[in-house]
Amino acid sequence: MQGKRSILLILTVLLGILSANAQNYHLSGQVVDALSREPLMGASVSLTETRKGINTGFDGFFRLGNLSEPVVSVKVAYIGYEPQELTLDLREINGTYLIELVAADLEMDAVEISARADGQVSAFLQQKRSITIKNIVSADQIQSFPDLNAAEALQRIPGITLQRDQGDGRYVQLRGTPPELSNFNINGEQIPSPEGDVRYVGMDIIAADQIEFIEVTKVMTPDMDADGIGGNVNIITKEAREGQPQIRATLAGGYNNLRETGNYQGQFSFGQRYGIFGFNLNSSYFVNNQGSDNMEFEYAKGPYFGQQNLGEDNYNVQYRNWQLRHYNITRTRVGISPTWDVKFNDNHRLYLRGMYNQFTDDEIRRRKIYDLDDAVTETYYRYGGIEHDVREREQLQEVITGNFGGEHDLGFMEIEYMVQFARARNERPDHMELRFENPGQAIQIEVDRTDPNWPRAVFPRDFDTTVIYNYSGYEFDGLLFEQSRIIDDNMTARLNFTLPYTLNAANSGYFKFGGKIRSKDKYRDISTQSYANYRTTSRSYAGEGPELTLTTVTDDFRDDNLLDQGYLLDNMPNPQEMRTFYERYQYLFLQDRSDSWINSYGEDYTASEDIYALYGMLRHDWGRLMFLGGLRYERTDIYYQGSRVITDRGRFESVDTLEDRRTHEFYLPQVQLRYALDQNTNLRAALTYSYARPNFRDVLPYREEDRDEVSYGNPDLEFPRSMNIDLLAERYILGGLFSGGLFYKEIDNFVFYFKRFAHEGLPLSDYPIREITKPVNGLQARVYGAELQAQFQFTFLPGFLSNFGLYTNYTYTASEAFINERIPANYSDALVIFGDDDFNQFTNDSAQERLSLPGQAQHTLNLALLYRSKRLYFRLSANYQDDFLYQLGADEDLDEYYAEALRFDFTANYTLTPYLKLFVDVINITNTPQTYYLNTPDRVLQQEFYSWWGRAGIKLNF
Repeated sequence: MQGKRSILLILTVLLGILSANAQNYHLSGQVVDALSREPLMGASVSLTETRKGINTGFDGFFRLGNLSEPVVSVKVAYIGYEPQELTLDLREINGTYLIELVAADLEMDAVEISARADGQVSAFLQQKRSITIKNIVSADQIQSFPDLNAAEALQRIPGITLQRDQGDGRYVQLRGTPPELSNFNINGEQIPSPEGDVRYVGMDIIAADQIEFIEVTKVMTPDMDADGIGGNVNIITKEAREGQPQIRATLAGGYNNLRETGNYQGQFSFGQRYGIFGFNLNSSYFVNNQGSDNMEFEYAKGPYFGQQNLGEDNYNVQYRNWQLRHYNITRTRVGISPTWDVKFNDNHRLYLRGMYNQFTDDEIRRRKIYDLDDAVTETYYRYGGIEHDVREREQLQEVITGNFGGEHDLGFMEIEYMVQFARARNERPDHMELRFENPGQAIQIEVDRTDPNWPRAVFPRDFDTTVIYNYSGYEFDGLLFEQSRIIDDNMTARLNFTLPYTLNAANSGYFKFGGKIRSKDKYRDISTQSYANYRTTSRSYAGEGPELTLTTVTDDFRDDNLLDQGYLLDNMPNPQEMRTFYERYQYLFLQDRSDSWINSYGEDYTASEDIYALYGMLRHDWGRLMFLGGLRYERTDIYYQGSRVITDRGRFESVDTLEDRRTHEFYLPQVQLRYALDQNTNLRAALTYSYARPNFRDVLPYREEDRDEVSYGNPDLEFPRSMNIDLLAERYILGGLFSGGLFYKEIDNFVFYFKRFAHEGLPLSDYPIREITKPVNGLQARVYGAELQAQFQFTFLPGFLSNFGLYTNYTYTASEAFINERIPANYSDALVIFGDDDFNQFTNDSAQERLSLPGQAQHTLNLALLYRSKRLYFRLSANYQDDFLYQLGADEDLDEYYAEALRFDFTANYTLTPYLKLFVDVINITNTPQTYYLNTPDRVLQQEFYSWWGRAGIKLNF
């Protein structure tokens, strides 16, 4: 209590001193185009003597407060316009001062470099004047690529790689770090995740046309959440502007080549200001009927049976199973983002912003599984089996945010406050899985690896072939119905105070302090009904049912050229046929109560977190040099409740409730410098500290089981912490940018997933071998790299060549991560007991193992060639990312990698009138797959193909 009183006393004294020296002079104005009278957002307004300045807002307005002299010299600049220098007597100005800029003579009709049409110019201006290192991308830049969701728009930014799902960009990785080390915000505040296991958000849930700006902050400031080692992604929604109503609409349809199906898009937005009130509503709807063809493998290490040497040397990588998959998917994305604000005057403003995003994923997966056991060699298995299964599910994800806040400039002090409620929801209301397998005979299977990318199954015995293709003999092996619900709520309140000061003509700045409280509540609830047997008669019910084999519920589905490699997928179970059969003969199915209870209780949890933050920061300008320094304190009080399902040799016994309470605290200093060589050139440097919260699946106390795989939570995990050094040079030109930077991160306690093949009880012969996964802390990791960016128009070339432009960026990243050396994964006598075993006996703590940080791709490249004339625009884009370590295995031979990928996209539009455009997009032109491999690229783990797809339509803009 005494410490709190001291802090309040100090703040009161500071406030009194600064307010006593404050001056009442201020300049309020608006910058507009001299001909159209349209406001110019992002125009630079600065004082000639002190270089103190500000950018105009969406409506072209600005306010410079706390001016010490009544007569000031002001410079106003905007790319594409002639700058103005004005000498103003503030005592003679009543109300808002109007500044009109005249467009420069730059052959605007031919090249169309117009700040009115290119919001990216405004983004560059904000980026240039930012106090920290960030990339800002405008809606105009996003629309110049064929990207439909926020993740795909983000992939064009330096230092970003993606993890994809069914061909769509989903998870975003910043600067060689996995997605759990970055923050994801909407309108400046963190959003909860609809995923049950993780904190980060799949950015495919947000439609690209809902975005006004994307801010990727790579160096945190003390007034920002510090739990983002990689950086911070902020989605900013559209707001109403001054002038005429703004109306935008898009109507499009398209074609997906792989499944020969369609896609459809509609978008509409309206914005208008009425006096002091502003309103904007943006909505979008997109349906894509897509699909994929997939081949996956699972591997383990074990002995080759029949060989005399059964020691450690007879321990080899071998297949566990091989899967052929066929997906039909309908994805629907709905977005609505209304904003409302009241601007009482230049000094006082209230706002209300909302965003609703819904993402549904309806999927049917057909799968043939070759189970492989008793390896004689890597390619020959004497005990195998074949399964045909199907999964039908509907998944609904929602992210809803609402922000209410205000901004008030009192002259001597600025106050900003905000309250946010955000909810993420994930529901699977009707999830069904159905499986049939060949009868009990063991099948000998040989894997033909003549082409290692496209192995073939060969059956040496004629008897095996007969069994394989006798589909009427395939037996029922399991039916599962599941419902799940995940809710993640954030309630956040923040309050910031800014106290500006001016010492003399060359020294000015501000002191800023504030705090934040966030309360998070998350839970997952799963309900499962699992059926293991079906009988044609029942002791409890009269009547008799038909035989249930694969052919009972199959349909006419057949693909005899899967993956364009001649793989056969036929006689697959039909979900609707099975549902009908189950409804008719439900009383003949025997529920597997152990499996039902294990799946229903093992993954349920509740998690509560109360987060408190306080910070203080100082910005001071000495002429061209800006200094920014401060300290942030964050505290997290957690309460987690999970479940441990107790089994005896696979049979359900009971459920234990596990609880964990603890507190984590961090003190995080931050220092940044920016030096302006001239008006358009900056040098930046920063030394900052940040941390990250582990995913929920990492720190919750639980034991989760899925067939022969088991996962443990680890409440004793330490939170990762990082020291970050950044250097950047940036040069802004007309409509473009050149920049280059270096970064370095030293991360302690990074989290990785330790795997082990082991038994879970004694005697070992009574417990099967399982693949057991547990998150643990690594020792230390270092990430370092360089970013280069160039974006410009070839205005220096003659004739039509001046219409061409280039957009490119390249990021080089390297890393080294250290863990205790893993012991080779010979699991023949390994034993793991949940709750008692920290896996230390499976590592060598006297030696370290060096590897790359999971998620770190060495090379990423964006390259786009564009052409822009008065009516025609096109852009051919390439995106490349190198391979990276995705997940560690039980030893190095079983490490999983995300393979390199090079994708090409094309977009073009033609302007019919100033208000109407025709456009066409083609995505994934070269049918680039998503590929994973095991330790070496010639051992494929997964490869999934989507083919190309495209769309065409019209855009209206009034």
